[in-house]
Amino acid sequence: MRKPSNPVLVLVITLPLLAVVGSFVSLALAVTRGDSELPKDYHWEGGALERDEALQSRASRLHVAGTIGFDQATQRCTVVLHGAASATAPATLRLTLTHPTVTNLDRHVLLHPSGDRYAAPCTAPPDAHWWLELADEQDGWLLRGRAHGDLREPVQVGKP
Repeated sequence: MRKPSNPVLVLVITLPLLAVVGSFVSLALAVTRGDSELPKDYHWEGGALERDEALQSRASRLHVAGTIGFDQATQRCTVVLHGAASATAPATLRLTLTHPTVTNLDRHVLLHPSGDRYAAPCTAPPDAHWWLELADEQDGWLLRGRAHGDLREPVQVGKP
C-alpha cells in the first residue's frame, strides 16, 4: 500500500519553517559578528572627503604616479615617483596602508629620499585586500589605489 503524499502541503509547511530557521541563523550572526559603531564625528567627514577629491584631481593634472614596493629581505618600503612630482622631489612622502576590516593592521609610513627613490623601514603587510594612499608632505597632491595579497610585487598608484 502506497503512502499518500501532497507536494503542496509539504511546501506550505517547509517554506515557512525554513524562513524561521533562516531568521534565527541571521539573528545569531548579527549578535555574534555585528559591525562596530560608526565614529561619533562621522557626519563631519564630508569636508575631508571633498578635500581629498581635490588633492587627487591635482595629482591627475600633474600626472603624478608612484610605484610602491616592499622588500622582504631588507624590511623596507620604497616608492619611486613618476611625473611632475619626481621633478619637484618632495622632502618626504606619507604612505598609508589601510586594511578594510582590521584597524590594528593599518600602517602609516613616512618615507625619505634615498637615491632615486623614497624609502623607510617597514615590514611587509600580511596577505589581504589593501587600500593605499600616497601623499607629499605639504598636501599638494594625493594618490589612492588598491592592492591584493602580501604586496611582494610592486604596486602602481596614479597615472603618469
